[in-house]
Amino acid sequence: MKRSLIAGLVLVLTSCVSSPDPEVGIPLDASEDTPYYTVYQKVSADYEVIDNFSTKHQVHITHLTSEFRSALAQRYESVFNEPQPLLGEASQQTGFFVSLFAANNNLIDLSDTQVWNVQLETGGQSLKPSAIKHLKPKERWMPFFPSINVWSREYLVLFDLTPDQNPGSSKQGLRLVLSSPEGSVRSEW
Repeated sequence: MKRSLIAGLVLVLTSCVSSPDPEVGIPLDASEDTPYYTVYQKVSADYEVIDNFSTKHQVHITHLTSEFRSALAQRYESVFNEPQPLLGEASQQTGFFVSLFAANNNLIDLSDTQVWNVQLETGGQSLKPSAIKHLKPKERWMPFFPSINVWSREYLVLFDLTPDQNPGSSKQGLRLVLSSPEGSVRSEW
């Protein structure tokens, strides 16, 4: 009995050791990458829609500002050892990265206009998205967006509003509104 306990302990303790080889590298978690995470936190917001102690939606939104896209490109290069601008579609439009969890599987598709209304309110007008793209594979995005999990689905939401037209830099601001039959989220920048 003692031998099997010792053998089990040895297996558990040695399985947690990182590789000592200098040729092996493990990227920092997004939260440990201070330059990236500082920018990420400034442009991100988390929401949870709860009704009668039941979670209906969990929504994470990141506004794809030029500062964030630059930090994302730098983090991508440090993780994958090659430069590549991610989410380049957002450079000429106003864009958001949205990670969505819905308890009801019929509400997980943000691009389904029968159950979701997505709009951007700015300067007294409401804009509909020019595109809502489901982003995959999920594993590609996980090193950059800590809110991604096995049950979430990720989207790129774009609006035909160029950064120089964007009143978000003035006092008017931007409000992204996501509405479904089970609740809505309003996020302001």
